Amino acid sequence: MTTQPIVESGMTFGPYPEGYCFYIEKSKTYKNIGEGVRIAEFLLLRAESGRPPVIWVVEAKSSTPRHVTQPDFDGFIAEIRDKLVNAFSLGLASCLKRHPAASEELPEPFGALDLSKVGVRFVLVINGHQEGWLPPIKDALEKSLRAAVKTWALSPTPVVVFNEALARQYGLILPVTGATV
Repeated sequence: MTTQPIVESGMTFGPYPEGYCFYIEKSKTYKNIGEGVRIAEFLLLRAESGRPPVIWVVEAKSSTPRHVTQPDFDGFIAEIRDKLVNAFSLGLASCLKRHPAASEELPEPFGALDLSKVGVRFVLVINGHQEGWLPPIKDALEKSLRAAVKTWALSPTPVVVFNEALARQYGLILPVTGATV
């Protein structure tokens, strides 16, 4: 059983196994918060045998400003940071049953997590970006997220920036029809 694919920024994410994706951007929990809180698209729970589960907080974009065009680039990074941190915070608050609507819609595997052991990965996926353009964005995003990473004692490498080809390799988005991965 899988969830329905999620279409964002010209990419189709998923489908994922039932219960392992929380489409937080479309959740009642998020809608009940009201305006003024930016949030990433979805949370994806990934579990590998013998390793603690990892929550991937995923934001999708169809484009970015160039890192040399300040302040547009700085504003873009701040927006992405806010969305990722807010989605992470709302996801944890939902797991802790801080929001009444979360008990109805939070997938069971998320509610069953041992939050003291779960890993976190902040993921930005940019459609149409060349791989060579990704490192400056990743560096800026890591710097911007440094306080959250340290406050939550996350792994030393929790920030990932993908283009659609890399996202496809990591199983985040659907392969192109007829293509081999």
